[in-house]
Amino acid sequence: MGHDVVVASGPEVTAATISLVDVLVVGADQVREKSEWFGRLRAQIRAAEVSVLGMAASTEDEELSPLLEIGVDDYLVAPFHPRDVRARIELLERRSYAFMRRQTHEESARGEIERLAAIIQTQNDIALAGLDLDVVMRLISERAMILCGAGGAAVGIIEGEEMYYRVCTGYSTQFQGARIPVGSTMAGSSVMRGEVMRSDDTERDPRVNAPVARHYKIRSMLNVPLKRDNQTVGVLSIAAQVPYAFVDSDERTLELMAGLLGAAMGNAAEHAAKQALMTEVASIVTALQESQHLFDSFLNNNPALAYMKDEAGRRVFANEPFRRFFGLPPGMDVSSIPDESIMPPETVKHLQEQDELAFKSGQPSVSESVISTPEGEPRQFLTYRFIARDSSGQRFLGGVAFDITERKAAEEALRRSEESFRALIEGSPEAIFVHRGGPLLYVNPAACAFLRLQANELVGRSLLDFVLPDDRTVAASTLDGMSGRGGPRVREIRFQPPTGGVATAEISSLRLVFAGQPATLVSARDLTERKQIQARLVVADRLASVGTLAAGVAHEINNPLAFVISNLSFLTEELHAISALLPAGRLDELEEVLEETNEGVNRVRLIVQDLKTFSRGDEEQPTAVDLNRVINSALALARGELRHRATVVKDVNEVPLVEGSEARLGQVVLNLLINAAHAIPQGQPDKNEIRVVLRAENDHAIIEVKDTGCGMNGEVLSRIFDPFFTTKPVGVGTGLGLSICHGIITGFGGEISASSEIGKGSTFRISLPAYRKSRLKAG
Repeated sequence: MGHDVVVASGPEVTAATISLVDVLVVGADQVREKSEWFGRLRAQIRAAEVSVLGMAASTEDEELSPLLEIGVDDYLVAPFHPRDVRARIELLERRSYAFMRRQTHEESARGEIERLAAIIQTQNDIALAGLDLDVVMRLISERAMILCGAGGAAVGIIEGEEMYYRVCTGYSTQFQGARIPVGSTMAGSSVMRGEVMRSDDTERDPRVNAPVARHYKIRSMLNVPLKRDNQTVGVLSIAAQVPYAFVDSDERTLELMAGLLGAAMGNAAEHAAKQALMTEVASIVTALQESQHLFDSFLNNNPALAYMKDEAGRRVFANEPFRRFFGLPPGMDVSSIPDESIMPPETVKHLQEQDELAFKSGQPSVSESVISTPEGEPRQFLTYRFIARDSSGQRFLGGVAFDITERKAAEEALRRSEESFRALIEGSPEAIFVHRGGPLLYVNPAACAFLRLQANELVGRSLLDFVLPDDRTVAASTLDGMSGRGGPRVREIRFQPPTGGVATAEISSLRLVFAGQPATLVSARDLTERKQIQARLVVADRLASVGTLAAGVAHEINNPLAFVISNLSFLTEELHAISALLPAGRLDELEEVLEETNEGVNRVRLIVQDLKTFSRGDEEQPTAVDLNRVINSALALARGELRHRATVVKDVNEVPLVEGSEARLGQVVLNLLINAAHAIPQGQPDKNEIRVVLRAENDHAIIEVKDTGCGMNGEVLSRIFDPFFTTKPVGVGTGLGLSICHGIITGFGGEISASSEIGKGSTFRISLPAYRKSRLKAG
């Protein structure tokens, strides 16, 4: 509703608080106990003459009595619906405004005579102010604000499609100098319609821009068009911070003031027109008096070489730049100087041929020629030739030659610059598209590669044809080349190349001149690979979370597992104790069951132990590591992946201990085993082999993981240790496994390498230095 709300309770409700509000809302529970502040509240309400709305939980006397005692104007009973509260507040406001208007009615009647006298005095003051419109506008604004009881006044002048607030007074000074579109305000509507427009309450008037009015705390406004010579040229506006602030007499007063201002503006415009006419006449007279001098000055101070020839070919006029270029003394009669004495014969011949053509055709002509200075420096000139006649009708050839040597050099430099720019665009890794409102005019090689089409297949088509249908609306708003507040807009758009698939690109656009006409350049940066990397990062993060949980899960399994192992041992002992009581053959059967159960439990224990080893954190210090144990642990964890794909062969020899982390090295071996398994299809484990070799070589321990899988080509082999590089689809591989393995091995001072052959399999080789106690201590 546009109200400001002050919330207070108990002793916080002071006379200052009550004086700020139009309606006071009081709850029955706040005034039920007649405390000292209750008496003060009752007196303050009467003194302030404020409307009071009571809120009671029920219609019981004990609820309503305190409210009636403090003098509420109306009350509501629970439940309190917002629409009821708004309706009661609006009703109380209207009662209050009606009471205030009745009180001021008699005063208004007495003030009409005074108001008319003030208007007459204003007319006299305008006459004394003369033709200074700013003074007149401020005078009328201040008088209108006083006579109509407004809080602010403003004069707006129409300038094109905007309303320019030229003079503002009162709290309307916040609009001083503002330029607002004419159609966006009620004042603008008043100007466009040419009629008086009044709003008694901006919160309830649909013609008003309510958010703007609320921002500037305007509740009432009155707008009168300013007319000059029967044309609307602006608006005279007054405003107040309370609703229903203006009456019909205020409207008539403002119309009179607007009439005075319109007349003053007409007088000022008429005076300005007369002054302009007088100035123009004086300028014409002065121009006629100085025309000869200006003409001579123009020709002699112009950088162009100007001359005139008669039909016999004699030069009858040459300006000062012409004389200076050919080294002729000032005042020399140029008609006596033949062309051959100042120019080479070939130049003279060319120029005379051009002069004769102009005389014969009688039409203006333009030609380029090279003329050398007396020092022999060649200069390029662009010469305009035309036919002029004197008062007797005799024809003369006029020539104006401009030295274009520097321009030619600049054009050549520009041509080279354009060639360089085109080479830059052609070599840009980003896709570049140029269009002019739709069809593509140019595409660079990167754009062809991005959409997997030839240039002749793209030029002439709309770029939107290759955008995914769901993204075309957003793309269309970006491809127009219009900049946002912070510069060119950048959007991620999905494209659909004709060959299939979806490619994501970050596009931006800007306006430029292409082939001499305005066009739009669209730049597209391919984000497809980045999006795939992001998806793989998400998978890697999930795998990291699973690894973090593995140690906790293993620990939780270990506790009940200990009970199972202990109880199985107890059952075995008890079984032997009662063996004499069992039938023949029964003991062997039970012992076989217990033995199988023990074997299964021990297998679970080993799996838990391997999980704990694999998930151990990175913060552990390097220690002496038994690689045989690392390999056994990794094979146990990978058994489920390996057994359906290949036969595992262990070729393990005695090797020295190495320096490192058992968990991290286990992670490397496990990753290599899983990769080897994924290189072999399921279903034929007897025809495929994964061989794990452990041997010593030159004070180093060597681990080799060989498979008989599909193998890798040279391009894939060169990138297998790059972060995020993978040949697996998103969700299956992150592209981080081998990169992390490489970091772990090199971090412990070792080396990891790979060799492969298509169709024959791959071999990964790890070399780790032997453990040295002294080096560990030094580290």
